[in-house]
Amino acid sequence: MLQKFTNSFFARTPISKLDWQLIDENLSQSSELDLLNGNEDQMFHCQENILNATVNHPLNLKYPLPEIYIHSFLKALINKVEKYPCEIHYQVLEKYTNLVCKNLSDIESGYRTFIIDESTSISLKENISIISDGTTGLCTWQAAFHLAEWCIANRERISGMAVIELGSGAGLVGLTCYKMCQPRFITLTDFHPKVIETLRYNLKNNEVITSRSGSLIQVQALDWMEFSRNGNDLEADLIVASDIVYDEELIPFLVGTLVKLLQPKRNVNKLPSAIIACTERNEETLERFLSELACRSLKYVHLEHAPVVFACERNYPVRIYEIKPILS
Repeated sequence: MLQKFTNSFFARTPISKLDWQLIDENLSQSSELDLLNGNEDQMFHCQENILNATVNHPLNLKYPLPEIYIHSFLKALINKVEKYPCEIHYQVLEKYTNLVCKNLSDIESGYRTFIIDESTSISLKENISIISDGTTGLCTWQAAFHLAEWCIANRERISGMAVIELGSGAGLVGLTCYKMCQPRFITLTDFHPKVIETLRYNLKNNEVITSRSGSLIQVQALDWMEFSRNGNDLEADLIVASDIVYDEELIPFLVGTLVKLLQPKRNVNKLPSAIIACTERNEETLERFLSELACRSLKYVHLEHAPVVFACERNYPVRIYEIKPILS
């Protein structure tokens, strides 16, 4: 009953946007039963169930959410419970009191866990701030969820393929491909040293095996400016990327990198393609990207969005493009 709430909680959905109506319904039903029975047993168990689905869940013990998020969640839960004639569960009070006594303002990072199905989840260490250490790559951006969902829905296009991801960030798309799509090989790339460090950390934390038979995965630093001019050491059947079209000054180097990667190096009868998910924040920047594709003899088509898998905010529209070379 609380699984969707659990998914949203571990994805660090903003506290105000969690499904508190579901919690209210559970508390209200439990309170009515307690009034009939003349005790507080149902309210005690209801609060305990909420704790077990969130703060006490095994995932939070292994991959803890930031304490500042837990603090806000428990405060909101206490406010809900206080509407009813019952005691607040001792564990709720104990955990909340312990956090009140701490200085939480210095917390910079923590985990987000994205539950895909009953047996598969991805836990990422991410920064709380959108921009930190001089980069935006230490948190998962909106288009990554759309691209990861596309990969799951189109796993037959990825199975057995060599995949390169540009601008991997914290690693959601790459790890989704690895865990759900059985690529032959996948290379996760980014530029900022802190992002590369975080990527490697997240791969290790998700118990990725990099040398087993079957899928292989690696992390590699990639400078688009340098690669677009001199690069020829990477090969892929499929390139994936999300939320990498945001800076007009970088667009020529990004497209130049795509041109290099989309050149067939072995089988001329099987051209590589790129799947790029772009959040529509600045129409001019996006149009500049599409114009640059045409100038560099690359064509694109719009792809349909896949069914929703991830609990996340979807505040802006996202476009998904498939990009291929124009054959002469």
